[in-house]
Amino acid sequence: MRKASGLAWFGGLLADMLLLALFLLFGLALLNILIQTIVLIVGLFRTAEAARVAATVSKTLADEIAEPGRFGRDVKDLLIALGCAIAAAIAYFGFLKLRRKYLHLFVEAGFESFVSKRYLVAREGGKLVGLITVVSVLGVAVGTMALIVVLSVMQGFDDQLVKKFMGVFSHINVQADSRYVSSRVIPEDEANRIMEAISKRPFVQGVAPIIDYECVVRNDAKSQAARRIGFALIRGIDVEREKSVTQFTTYVRQGEALPKDGEVVIGERIAQRLNVFIGDDIIAMGEPAQTANRIAIKQGRLKVIGTFSSGLYDVDDKFMYTTIKTVQDLRMMEDGGYEAIHIKVDKPELVHDYAVQLAPDIPRYFGYRTWQELNPDFFAALWTEKVAMFIILLLIILVASFNIVGTLVMTVVQKTRDIGVLKSMGATNGMVLRIFLWHGFLIGLIGTSLGVVWGLRLCRFVERDIEQIFHLPGSVYGIDRLPVIVEPELIVMLAGCALLVCILASLIPAWQAARLHPVEALRYD
Repeated sequence: MRKASGLAWFGGLLADMLLLALFLLFGLALLNILIQTIVLIVGLFRTAEAARVAATVSKTLADEIAEPGRFGRDVKDLLIALGCAIAAAIAYFGFLKLRRKYLHLFVEAGFESFVSKRYLVAREGGKLVGLITVVSVLGVAVGTMALIVVLSVMQGFDDQLVKKFMGVFSHINVQADSRYVSSRVIPEDEANRIMEAISKRPFVQGVAPIIDYECVVRNDAKSQAARRIGFALIRGIDVEREKSVTQFTTYVRQGEALPKDGEVVIGERIAQRLNVFIGDDIIAMGEPAQTANRIAIKQGRLKVIGTFSSGLYDVDDKFMYTTIKTVQDLRMMEDGGYEAIHIKVDKPELVHDYAVQLAPDIPRYFGYRTWQELNPDFFAALWTEKVAMFIILLLIILVASFNIVGTLVMTVVQKTRDIGVLKSMGATNGMVLRIFLWHGFLIGLIGTSLGVVWGLRLCRFVERDIEQIFHLPGSVYGIDRLPVIVEPELIVMLAGCALLVCILASLIPAWQAARLHPVEALRYD
């Protein structure tokens, strides 16, 4: 082989990149045809359903189901997708023919890569090998696409859950450390001093005091049979300050969001369990009080003025909030005080760094907990779920890699005499090994690139146009479309993993090809 010239190397690289780009464009066009076909079929089913509804229920409801004018739009979109696919196919196969015809002009680009590309695009390898190669590429592409779409949707749902979690709980909770003080109550004057100092920090967006009380609650039914009893966490809040820290007021579905003394806003699920409605009273069991003859349980009567739904089951099932004064009365805190100070920052992901910066503003006998530490099991479960799904979907690519093994094994068998000729002409075992590693790498590169393009296209469709196929009931899930977050770092990592699996799958066939003895290879018929 002659020494590679810069012009030949650069020309070969540009030609290969253009060929790959045209192939990806053709693959994207085929995916668009599939998507538009599914959309058209779903539209036809909805039209048939609308006809049935119009005949049995109402024409108004039928119009909502059928979406007048949709059939024409779907047919138009499908025809556009077909036209784009035909144009992409002409461009790709035309350039592929030119590339195959003039591939020898770029032989200087590297012996191993030249031979491997020749094996990949040459026709004399047989239809079976070509078919298995196509299946291998599609297997890697589908696996990569599934990884990207599923993990991006999961990331979207995780982001929604985290936002809901941080809308209920603060980013940083400051409270007295039980290792240094016997009482966890923060005096009001000291709490005000701490909040004033914390609020001056540029990254702090809100700070407010809270006081929690876990107790037994029941409805105010007169008859014993109608009484419902439950366990609840009642949070006392500073109504004005709390709006800058959490989003409870935005979660209120019915009634009022800002309680006064003696009023409470409760979660929808606990309202259903207690069978209470807006305007009803609930009885909260307070602290025991010593009387002359016995110990009596203090009872507080709270009027329900609103219900909220945060989207978090435990919160909606056990949580209610009222004013700080109301909870202080239930706990018989005659000297007042708060239980904790919670803080909202501008960048939740930097919460640990911010907590360190807040240390000078907090007395040494105080501690803090970040939003990640408030419910570690919750976030650990999200992480475990994502890792488990990544491993499961990676198995799809692993299965596709077996096709690569089969493709290379058949290529080695068919090219045994060629290998013998190359070795007799001076090719080393390492050169033969690299030829078939390049072959597997190219299959993996094409499949992974196609999978990334397909995955990004499906993510865009899911995020913007998925309602053309199905609707998410917002009243059930709290969202009317699938949330999708595409992270570039995640895409690069997934593509790298898929490509690595393909390269590893090429090792055994490449090693077997490198071990062939030239004399035995030349005898092969």
